[in-house]
Amino acid sequence: MSSTKDLILDSAQALAQSRGFNAFSYADIAEELDIRKASVHYHFPSKLDLETELLDRYRKNFIAEMATIESSTKGSTRQLQSYIQLYSNTLKCNKICLAGMMASDVGALPDHLSHSLSAFFKEQTDWLAKVMSVGKSNGELNFTGSAKSEANVFLSALQGGLLIANATGDETGFKRLKTSLLAQLI
Repeated sequence: MSSTKDLILDSAQALAQSRGFNAFSYADIAEELDIRKASVHYHFPSKLDLETELLDRYRKNFIAEMATIESSTKGSTRQLQSYIQLYSNTLKCNKICLAGMMASDVGALPDHLSHSLSAFFKEQTDWLAKVMSVGKSNGELNFTGSAKSEANVFLSALQGGLLIANATGDETGFKRLKTSLLAQLI
């Protein structure tokens, strides 16, 4: 059974990924969970406390997902397909990557949050570059630039594609993007 704190984080994450972090309040969380607003404040005295823990948890979960992909999926192409599936799953829920959503407000974030957000994107890019580098060295992938630059393009395209698909309600463009991203690497 999940703790109240975990339920609050789950609710806040769903709201942040569908509305944006500034578009919900503690009252929204309390109403959804049928708890008092004071209970939310007990666990997270300020919205900044909530946002900080939410991003930390999101980063840890994403790192765990990448580790699972790496340990359970053979081949760089399949690993990249599994990584893309994380974004597809988010889209199927009519949500946006939490870090992508926060990135739209990066200018308003306090330093520790903007550093954590930057670290999230670096972790993603580093992992993708590693997968791409292995794929290039074993002949599975073929691209001309560095693995790091390809990883940046790959991640940027997924983040942007997810935003556009959510904004337009058109998943077909995202499906074409997925196919195109992989085709450019093979």
